Amino acid sequence: MRKILLIKLGALGDVLRTTPLLRALPGRVTWVTSRRALPLLAGNPRVARLLTPENCAKLRGEKFDWVINFDEDEQACALASAVAAEKKTGALLAPGGVTYCKDSAPWFDMSLISRYGRGEADRRKYSARKPYQYYLFKACGFRFDGEEYMLPPAPAPRRPLVALETRAGERWPLKNWTGYRALADLLEKDGVDFFFLRQRRKLADYISDIARCTLLVAGDTLAMHIALALRRRAVAVFNCTSPWEIHGYGRLRKVVHPRLREFFYSTRPPGRDFKSVPVQAVFKAVKGRIS
Repeated sequence: MRKILLIKLGALGDVLRTTPLLRALPGRVTWVTSRRALPLLAGNPRVARLLTPENCAKLRGEKFDWVINFDEDEQACALASAVAAEKKTGALLAPGGVTYCKDSAPWFDMSLISRYGRGEADRRKYSARKPYQYYLFKACGFRFDGEEYMLPPAPAPRRPLVALETRAGERWPLKNWTGYRALADLLEKDGVDFFFLRQRRKLADYISDIARCTLLVAGDTLAMHIALALRRRAVAVFNCTSPWEIHGYGRLRKVVHPRLREFFYSTRPPGRDFKSVPVQAVFKAVKGRIS
């Protein structure tokens, strides 16, 4: 049995959307991830050992058959470079800085560590039409064929219920859609049961909240990935990030900002020239998913 080291620290949604690879890896997998991401991987039958950067020093004394690092973080790249392995796929730390192997270049050429620079990386990403898992699987020598996320299953809800996640991370301010309250009003008038997701101290509780719903409405966020992992339907608003990068498994309806190209991966706050996706467009998508 092959001994494999998989490194993916964060963000949490990125950790979760990497789990389909576990279904293809032929061996005993050790996964190094951030402490915050542990609840996403705890108890996974395909992960033999789960470590964090704080307790993985012992790995430097081991030898692996294969190290896979699809994380741009310098700490992750340093670990991938330091651990002995017959084969390494993904990003590494070289004397001149972070680099990546030829097999993973189609993905990292569109990333923040792209050898072409940020501008060309964003142009390549906007032109790309394949999901993240396609690049991940291909770099590892596999074919992505719709392999599902891996998260413990949750019982199917007994009645239709919509969950609204109004929040998004601070990194991409334009991810925040301003129409949730107006959407809630339309849902209420239409007799649709819904609830707003709230801050939870434990990630496991947040996952349980999403498991209650039959349909999630959110941005390109962790909540969207959790809903897909739980095999719930979802409607996601894409204001500034790539909708093509997300594989929807036939359960995700993407509502894309008409000026996506103009705001693509912009980190600036919304200005006067930025108008949100119309509420009616999202409401229509929600109604289509409910039916």
